[in-house]
Amino acid sequence: MINAAKLGLSSSCRDNVFRKAPLSFPDFLENLLQIKRRHMENLNASTIQQNLFRYIIAQVGPKQAVSSICEALHINKSSAYNRLNGSKGIDLEELSLLVNTFNVPLEELLLPDARRGLFRLDTVGKQFRTGREHLEQVLGNFKHFARANDFRLWLCTDELSYFQCMHFRELALFKLFTYASINWQLPYTASLKFDPDQFPERAAYDELMVPILNQYNRIPTVEIWSDGIYDNILKQIKYFEQAGQIAGSGIVRLLCEQLEQLCAHQYDMATEGRKWAILQRKPYTKLPGGTFDLYYNTMAPVGITLLADSQLLQGVFLVFDDPNFMFVGDASFFQYTQNWMSNLRKKCIKISLEAEGTRRRYFEHIRAEIGR
Repeated sequence: MINAAKLGLSSSCRDNVFRKAPLSFPDFLENLLQIKRRHMENLNASTIQQNLFRYIIAQVGPKQAVSSICEALHINKSSAYNRLNGSKGIDLEELSLLVNTFNVPLEELLLPDARRGLFRLDTVGKQFRTGREHLEQVLGNFKHFARANDFRLWLCTDELSYFQCMHFRELALFKLFTYASINWQLPYTASLKFDPDQFPERAAYDELMVPILNQYNRIPTVEIWSDGIYDNILKQIKYFEQAGQIAGSGIVRLLCEQLEQLCAHQYDMATEGRKWAILQRKPYTKLPGGTFDLYYNTMAPVGITLLADSQLLQGVFLVFDDPNFMFVGDASFFQYTQNWMSNLRKKCIKISLEAEGTRRRYFEHIRAEIGR
């Protein structure tokens, strides 16, 4: 947490800055000058302006940003564009107006190295009470980043993506059941035998999982997959079957059949380099979907890392205690992760659109593992 006293603020100014109450222009200027005197090396006018507009765009979306800025500053669209692209600077009065209008935290703009925390893990101190809470968080993150038209997702993984499981209701609910039972240890799983038609949170599939799948399919992705990405879910099916926590062998067969169908669907998507929902495509009809750049990683351990990239919004999601994730918004960490993924991709084999022989062998090996 930021120590307001160390910023050099008076007690009255501290209260205004950190509770984000509306500031009069004299108060705003006093706060700014106090911070400037103590942390001159951290202030750069162009950086502050860039951070300010990036924050506003993230709040209202790119389409509404220009009109919202025009309304706040009482200027025309041309003047707003000039400020957005940096060709015209904003003065202190405009900065004060925008900070108050959009409730922008001053410390985020002026002291980017003094953020409350580099990593954010939302489950610390606040455990999930339902799987729905987690899914709402995932969908909210997709919608937040999807505001940027150039949004692209990078994914490095050594196990089957949860998004991919959402092609099938029963498979997706089984994964939610495993998380609820193993990771979150939700009370309702204590004596529960998995049955997709009786699962307490089955309504979450249509209400949240299908929208998540649609978001994932819509955006371009660069994905780096390792060997054995199906191993974990196959072990989970076997474990819960042997523990007597799956309601019948018919459900086990259904889950394995859906994994086989998913594998075939992934092969088709890699062949065409596009994504679409498995149950939505009609014969000989290509549905619009995001590009699917798939790479085969033969050597490097990767865990599960997602990098969200756009001109306006950037961040890294590190899976920690799967499916929980830590979010990192630090620019230097983002750049480090992007460089790591780019370098790793150069050492991998691209199996979407090209390398048909390697692609076929990769997915045939997966199908053989499922059939064992």
